[in-house]
Amino acid sequence: MSALSFTEFKPASRQLIDKNQHVLTGIFADDVNLVSWQRSIDTAITDYCRRLSFAMPLKRIVSADSVHQDIAFALPDAPGKSALLADISLQCQMFACLMDCQQLGLRLETLSKPMCPKFHTDHLACRLVTTYLGPGTEWLDTDGQLSQASAFAVTLLKGSGWEGNEQHAIVHRSPAFDTPRVLLTLDPM
Repeated sequence: MSALSFTEFKPASRQLIDKNQHVLTGIFADDVNLVSWQRSIDTAITDYCRRLSFAMPLKRIVSADSVHQDIAFALPDAPGKSALLADISLQCQMFACLMDCQQLGLRLETLSKPMCPKFHTDHLACRLVTTYLGPGTEWLDTDGQLSQASAFAVTLLKGSGWEGNEQHAIVHRSPAFDTPRVLLTLDPM
């Protein structure tokens, strides 16, 4: 990550936001550095995340085909667990297919403070971010205005590690919040 001040950034790429999952394939356009699939909130997952506190962050290298089994044992049993596991499995399968990779770096955790409160870019090809509870990731849009993903949005952030995108990685940050935030991130391996 490299920190940037709000005033020194002038985006040269655009962001695509839609309620259709097909927007995710837009990440391959040369002039796009963020895509966000705006989904409806699943209350079973929200209730599960609200009731339970993940004491330790869940960090694993997983296979898209076996992620359900890879992480199920680490999550507490309660109503909504199966819905969360199914949603994580879906996102892993979609992201692994898009990134043409067999393994993903998965992180699922409850945050009590912003992980990355300063504007920055990531030095990787692409990262998937979904906020299950609390406010979504913030970024600077094409006009340099602050935009924010909604809860449950599946957002792909193109980093400087994406070939040809070295100077146009999406500038983003963790939002400020005063209640717990449950965050899922996936990185291609």
